[in-house]
Amino acid sequence: MSSPEPITTLNELFLTSIERYPRPDAFLAKRDGAYKPVSSEEALRTVAALAKGLENLGLSAGDRLAILSDNRVEWALTDYAALGLGAITVPIYPTLLEDDLEYILRDSGSRGIVVSTGDQLRKICNISTQLPDLRFVLAMDPVNAASTAGVQQWWEVVRGAPVQDEAVTRFRDSARKARPQDVATILYTSGTTGKPKGVILTHANIASNVEAAVQLFPSELRGMEMSFLPLSHIFQRMLDFACFSTGVCIAYAESFDALPQNLLEVRPTLMAVVPRVLERVHERVESMIVHGPSSKQKIFRWAVGVGEKTVPYRLEGRKLPFGLDLKRRLADRLVFSKIRERLGGRMRIMMSGSAPLSPDIARFFWAVGLKVYEGYGLTETSPVIAVNLPNRTRLGTVGPVIPGVEVRLGEDYSNEEGTVGREILVRGPNVSPGYYKLDDENREAFVDGWFHTGDLGMLDGDEFLSITGRKKHLFKTSGGKYVPPEKLENLFQTQPYIAQVLVIGDKRKFVSALIVPNFQLLEVYAREHGIPCTNREQMVSHPSLQAFMEHQVERLMAPLPPHERVRQIALLSTEFTIASGELSPTQKVRRKVVEERYRDVIEEIYQRRNQQAAV
Repeated sequence: MSSPEPITTLNELFLTSIERYPRPDAFLAKRDGAYKPVSSEEALRTVAALAKGLENLGLSAGDRLAILSDNRVEWALTDYAALGLGAITVPIYPTLLEDDLEYILRDSGSRGIVVSTGDQLRKICNISTQLPDLRFVLAMDPVNAASTAGVQQWWEVVRGAPVQDEAVTRFRDSARKARPQDVATILYTSGTTGKPKGVILTHANIASNVEAAVQLFPSELRGMEMSFLPLSHIFQRMLDFACFSTGVCIAYAESFDALPQNLLEVRPTLMAVVPRVLERVHERVESMIVHGPSSKQKIFRWAVGVGEKTVPYRLEGRKLPFGLDLKRRLADRLVFSKIRERLGGRMRIMMSGSAPLSPDIARFFWAVGLKVYEGYGLTETSPVIAVNLPNRTRLGTVGPVIPGVEVRLGEDYSNEEGTVGREILVRGPNVSPGYYKLDDENREAFVDGWFHTGDLGMLDGDEFLSITGRKKHLFKTSGGKYVPPEKLENLFQTQPYIAQVLVIGDKRKFVSALIVPNFQLLEVYAREHGIPCTNREQMVSHPSLQAFMEHQVERLMAPLPPHERVRQIALLSTEFTIASGELSPTQKVRRKVVEERYRDVIEEIYQRRNQQAAV
């Protein structure tokens, strides 16, 4: 039997999957306090009806339709409906503030926008008069018609365009007119500096990445996926496309806070995560053990020790020795099964991306029987460039480059101790044709067919790619030594008493760090050691707690070369947040914003060190 032809457009993906994998629960959506199924047939008819409704509102091929929403089934159905018309979707992070929303909607020339909640709708109503191209607004949640004149209900538009078999046929015919080179979406990068840039992705760009994912994980993309990371990020969206294309049921998490409960309700088999999610699970497990009876602590440490011995075998798909397998089975019954139950009990794999994952964190999850495959990519590459694979995983790397994609290493950044990294250049069918209306940026980033990622990396002898930092974040100390801050910040992931960190040192005599403690754990430590603190300000200023945190940092830094070690720290009482502008919508620290906000604190760090040296 011949293998099916590769999918080349997202419209083809949707229609083919509906026909090939008809199921009563293509999607699961939380409604009225419970997860309810949406069948393949219902999804097709809803998409066809919505496409007709959008067309009646004036949306046509080539027009931009923005989506401002948390993850939900309406998000996916809106995407498929717009693409079926030949329109271009513009996903927007729901955490963005009005200034960024106005910029994206104006820059993209969006003709319409679909929003989820009343809060999102209010943002749009506040800026709508400044958006002459915006013709219509649809709301997924019920709205107060009196206070939102001109806003239409998403479901009313669907129901207002009843779909018979003939209408579904017309939608299929329209959707199949899409060509691989047509623009499918414009995604505005969240950015840690400057204005967001609109990344153009074609149907072929994303479809090529979906095809690669399906080929590389043929037996893993089965069962049920929890769609949790923002669909406005290409990582989650591409994985959802891949899951849908193989008949995987897609369930939508309600929110980050509701995720633990949603996992128990849905019991998924796979999901995409960012390292912070894994870190929090690890922190909670460690916290429960540390504050539990000594007998449980001993059993836990023994079990983890056994699990870690199994990791080299599991990474390569090798059979465990008989004695180790017996111990692993006992450890699983006593400890590991209970940890997996917190994630629903059926989780097989988690795909980690968007930021570096500590090898120690990854090893912990592999030890307890949860496969974590770390990968690497950017919005401009649809997104996957490299990923660890079943039976071919190397912790501390982002895996081998995926088939069909080429990677070459550019400019070298070296110290006497060795190479810090070389810029990663990428070429392949997944690479964006360019930024929207940004000629200067396109000339700089896309050169002779190669996309310059701005990331630094290295390839080992087995062609596994490691990411060592970001070119624009790399700094030199006053002694002339290159330091990649991401490498150091990645080390802090394994330290449970540290929640957030920013490493500093450009043109300075030494490296320092701003640290937001994990206040929940630090409060427990203070109470157990009789340290009186009633608020966060007292905690970060108490000499004993400062000394304790400095000791944690010193232990982490011990294996590093002297020029990379964090020598001084400052504890902050307030977390970095998206609302304050210190974090991007993808939870990346905006370095310039944080450094400017805490400029006096940073100067005090270096003055303190100078005074200590003088004494």
